Amino acid sequence: MKKVVEPLSDSTLSMYPIKDLIEGWHFRYHEISNGAYRVEGIDKWGHTVSRTCSDPELEKTLKLCANDALEIEKEIREKKL
Repeated sequence: MKKVVEPLSDSTLSMYPIKDLIEGWHFRYHEISNGAYRVEGIDKWGHTVSRTCSDPELEKTLKLCANDALEIEKEIREKKL
């Protein structure tokens, strides 16, 4: 039996303030250690992506994380066909 997945609440998604990279995805980053960051993305169905990087690579890593999200979107579309 398939598990019913409910969309995430707006309050959960609001914890990911970067919304302009990919439609339907929300991103954030936070410092996990001095000069080290964790970049995370999530969609309303709970699919997630994440990467870690150093401070100078933050913008690049955010874009890489967005590309990972695009790959997930592609896989989802292919499974529906």
